[in-house]
Amino acid sequence: MNKNILTVCVAALLQLALTSPAMAIPDSNELSAIAGLTTTLDQKYAPGSIATGEVADIALKEATVAQQRLQNWYEQADKACHSKFFVNDCLDDTKQQRRQYIVVLQRISLEAKALQRKLRIEQLDRELLQRQAKP
Repeated sequence: MNKNILTVCVAALLQLALTSPAMAIPDSNELSAIAGLTTTLDQKYAPGSIATGEVADIALKEATVAQQRLQNWYEQADKACHSKFFVNDCLDDTKQQRRQYIVVLQRISLEAKALQRKLRIEQLDRELLQRQAKP
């Protein structure tokens, strides 16, 4: 029960961060915040560290919120590039910056989803065995 409350609180805090006024202007401060968040999530959910369903749920929620925040920054930065003289250079730089963080967030999401699938299949197998054991 406490873990469910913690999950809801974490999701709410991350949602507040997602809708912050800093998202209105694509700047290096927002990108720095995203970089810090990505680094924190990468350390918190190092490869192979997601071992339970509860951790997988929380990791997936946090990674999804961070991905959405990164996507919002990317869209704002992409729009800002169109007002610059060297549009293509700006767009390339923006894509490169996004790419370096999205890889980490996608790894976390994929690992969490893989564990969720594995646990769901194990549960279905147990249920099937129970039904087959009944006369």
